[in-house]
Order: sequence, then C-alpha cells, then structure tokens
Amino acid sequence: MRVDGNSGKGMVADMREVRITGRHIVLRQMEYTDTDHIVAWRNKERVRSHFIYRETFTPKGHENWIHTMVETGKAVQFIICEKETLRPVGSVYFRDIDRNKKEAEYGIFIGEDDAVGKGYGSETACLAVKYAFGEMGLDKLVLRVFTDNEAAVRSYERAGFVRESVLEAVECSDGEKKDMFFMTLVKAAKISFVIPCYRSEMTLPKVVEEIRTAMKGLGKAGKPYDHEIVLVNDCSPDDTFGTIRRLAEEDGKIIGINLARNFGQHAALMAGFHYVSGDIVVCLDDDGQTPADEVGKLLEGIEQGSDVVYAKYEHKKHSLFRNFGSLVNEEMAKVMLGKPKDLYVSSYFAARRFVVEEMKRYTNAFPYVIGLVLRTTRRISNVTVTHREREVGTSGYTLGKLFGLWFNGFTAFSVKPLRIAMVIGCTCSAAGFLYGIYTVIKKFVNPDVPMGFSSLMAAIVFMGGMMMVMLGLVGEYVGRMYISMNSSPQYVIRETVNENGQEK
Repeated sequence: MRVDGNSGKGMVADMREVRITGRHIVLRQMEYTDTDHIVAWRNKERVRSHFIYRETFTPKGHENWIHTMVETGKAVQFIICEKETLRPVGSVYFRDIDRNKKEAEYGIFIGEDDAVGKGYGSETACLAVKYAFGEMGLDKLVLRVFTDNEAAVRSYERAGFVRESVLEAVECSDGEKKDMFFMTLVKAAKISFVIPCYRSEMTLPKVVEEIRTAMKGLGKAGKPYDHEIVLVNDCSPDDTFGTIRRLAEEDGKIIGINLARNFGQHAALMAGFHYVSGDIVVCLDDDGQTPADEVGKLLEGIEQGSDVVYAKYEHKKHSLFRNFGSLVNEEMAKVMLGKPKDLYVSSYFAARRFVVEEMKRYTNAFPYVIGLVLRTTRRISNVTVTHREREVGTSGYTLGKLFGLWFNGFTAFSVKPLRIAMVIGCTCSAAGFLYGIYTVIKKFVNPDVPMGFSSLMAAIVFMGGMMMVMLGLVGEYVGRMYISMNSSPQYVIRETVNENGQEK
C-alpha cells in the first residue's frame, strides 16, 4: 500500500489530498463531482438491498451527507477506482468517527456491475483498514452486514473483522426485517524486533524465520500481532549485511541498517530504536541462543502490566568466560545503578514503546541500555525461557569488550564511583593521620625505635597509587564529558535497506 498526500493539515483537509494505491485499485478522496456516480450506484437494487436505508437516493441527499458528515470530519469517504484506467467502480467510507474512543463504523459498496467478483472489495477493505489504523489513528472499526450477504461477510473476515453478535430482525426503511452480523476489528499491537548483528550471516536467516513462525503461532492462538524486524549490522567483517539485504528484498517487514564501523551492541540497539514503529519493541540476539519462539512469554508479561520484561535463563549455555562477564555486569548494575536484587537482566527483552522513546532521548556517545531502562521505569519483570547452545561461531564479546561494557555502565549512569573514591580517599587520609599519631607516640614512649625506610616507602607508594586511581577515575568522567560536548556520535549509518528492499 502506498499513501500519497500531506497528512499534517487536519483530518478533512488531509483526506482531500490522499490517494491510496494498491495492486489493482486506487482509493481517492470523494469529490462533489462524484455525486452522480454515488446516486446511480446507491439506487441500484443490488446495492440498495444491502442497506438498511432503502429510500431513493438523491443528489440533494448526497450533498447533505457531504456538508453534515464529510466536511465536519464525522465521516471519511473514498472512491474506489480501477488502477489501470482510474475508472470509478464503488465507494468505501468511515462514518460516526469518534476520535475520543478512536473508533468508527466501516462501509463499502461496489457500484459497477462488471466490477463485482474481481476481489476489489477485499483489497479495498485491507487498504482502508490499514489507513484507518495508521493515518487516521483509529483503534477499532465496527460494521453491520446482513447475514445472507455471504460474499461480503467473507470479504470482511479476510480483512480481519470478527463476528461479535447477531442483530435479530433489524427493520429496514421499507419494512423488511432481516438478521445482521455485528462485526468488529480491533487494531492489533505491532511488535518491532531489533537485532544487532555481528558475524551472523549463517545464523540470521534461521532467527528471522523463527520470528515469523512465532508470530503466526500467536495469531493462531488468538493473539494476532503485526510485526517488523530491524536488523542492524555492526560493521561485521563477514557478509552479514549481504544476508540482511537479501532478507529485506524477500520480506517487506524487514528493515536493514549498516553501520559505518563497529560501535558495539548497545549502540547498534540505539540505532535500531530510531527505525521502529511498533507498540512493543523486542530485542534479541542474532546467534539463535535467545529463543524467538518463546517471545509470547515476554509479550504476556507486557500485557500483564510490566513496562519492560527481561528473559531469565535457568541454565545458560554461554562459555564460562562469558558467564563471568555477565556476572560482573549484573553485580555492577546492582551496586552502581540500583538494579533490584531479584531482577535478572539479559539481551533478550521486551519494552513498551514509551520506554524506547525515552531511551532515544539519550544522545551521548556511551549508551548503556540497561541503565537507560532502569532510569525510565521500575515496572520491570522476568519470565523464564530456554537458553540454547550456540550452533555456529563464537561470541563476539572479548575480555576488552566486556570490561568496556562494564566500565561504560557505571561511569555513564552513576556518580557512585566518584563517591566511593571520595570515601576511600577520606579513609586513607584518616588512616595516614592516625598512623602518624601512632608513630609520634611510639617515638615518645621508646626513643630508641628506628624510623623505618620500608614503612615510609610503603605508605608513599600506597597513597600515591590511590591518588592516581582517583585522578584516573575523575579523568574518565571529564573525558567522557569532553567527548559528549564534541557531539561524538553513538553510531554512524552507512546505508539502509527499507521496507521494500530498496537501498537508501
């Protein structure tokens, strides 16, 4: 679907400029010049029999509809045109628009007899629904359809409408009473998956396919979600971005981002956050160790009221070295960032959109996602998932990268290290002062006690070392402030592949 037009001038003005282009049809804004078409179509027996109001439709009545409903924003109406010739063949509309409840009633009719049975109604429904839930900002659509209008019912169900109830013996304007289905369509939450990628040309296709399968499974289980996948190549030395490009060309739901150099996992996540459009953002790894097929557990935690849900592993399959690094980060987060003791944090988590929007406000060069989450909300929970063995390759985290991540975490989001340094400095000063008093007293008590060169040097080396540590720590903070003042970027994007698989 392509929507053309300016969407920033209010509902009525905006709708007059919009054209929605599909595969076989184009939806354009209805104009006064379409009155003759509308009147002719509505007075056809085939069309009129599907409406409750069956009186003769007149040009004056249609113009009154435009004045009282369309121009006041209570209704929005399009003309359905064949794409090849732009011949008008029918109309689709939203009426009784309630912008507070974000809902409206949906209606459609195909007026030209030779356009019936070509699938225009089903395609129109899909295009119109996407527009209503997107540009119009609606969350719910309702409609009423006669139970014997089987073709229309099937068309609505293909567009996602669900039968809620049966309205029995609804009286039409000509006195006939017929049963009607009351159908509804609620906007499905959209899930944005963000995956930082490094050395994952072999594992990434499987992860993407597992996401697709998981989304289909949730839909079959009565929890339909729309989704998109944002893949961020963190300047991987292999052909990871080539794999991302191929995946994006095959699937319009995939967005590819190629960073100009290696910025690290957290910077790659921040880059991905700027491209998401979903209501919930799910972050996971590219190596298949984080189970995408268990994403439903994270989403259920969000539905139960959490703002962020982290996956917790009973048995981690990382190496001993990687587990040690994770443990250090865990303890650092507890002490320096105030992470609750019973909260387990990992690279696999789901967050509400407002949390991600708040995280995006952080523009400094040293992002640390866990710190950004903890400073945004305390409604964080855990769900237990299975951690898998890595099938291909090894972890991209080296000792240096893990130390850098740990150091970045406590210097970017906490002043506790400076306070600890002050306490240690005061303690050492107090110890030195007391030791000096002890030395003087000892000399008075026993004048023959020799002054020790070794103890003097030990004290000098100890105090000098402590001073250098404190100065280094202060210097690290000052250096980071200097880098931030110079607007050092979190990341630099070399190229992207958009939803249509086209490079930009």
